[in-house]
Amino acid sequence: AFQKSRFFRFKIPEIHGRLSQNLLEERIIETDNSAAVSDAILKGLKAALNSSEFDFDYFISPIRNLVPRPNPYSLYMTQYLMEVLIDDPHVIEIYGTDEEIYHAINRVISKSSLQFEKAEQEVSDQLAKNKALVPGTSEYEVARDQILRKKVGEPYK
Repeated sequence: AFQKSRFFRFKIPEIHGRLSQNLLEERIIETDNSAAVSDAILKGLKAALNSSEFDFDYFISPIRNLVPRPNPYSLYMTQYLMEVLIDDPHVIEIYGTDEEIYHAINRVISKSSLQFEKAEQEVSDQLAKNKALVPGTSEYEVARDQILRKKVGEPYK
């Protein structure tokens, strides 16, 4: 999970917007205040990003075997919806089975992950053309980070 945190850090704003919209459009979450629910979803994404490895694993342990080869962040947000968000005063009801909720969340996170991987590959291809930079050196990593930030934006802090 924590190897993917780089992707997650860069894509939180995008995931937040798409996930909030998707959960409301697919009528998984029924609410009387979509802005408050959106804020609560962002809070869950931040919690996933900033939790320790132990806390992360402990939080997802009840649903760890929900699907084969799950995305850890999708599991975290599924558990967050079922355990935390369901008690939010602005949430009227959460519909769907655990698996249906996981798949709705995973579609959003997987799409963002694929876009990020594609951007990283494009950056790597661009750097490969520069013979002055040697992979593994600090100069290479700095150049890679700068180009990636230009391509996908600043990481969430």
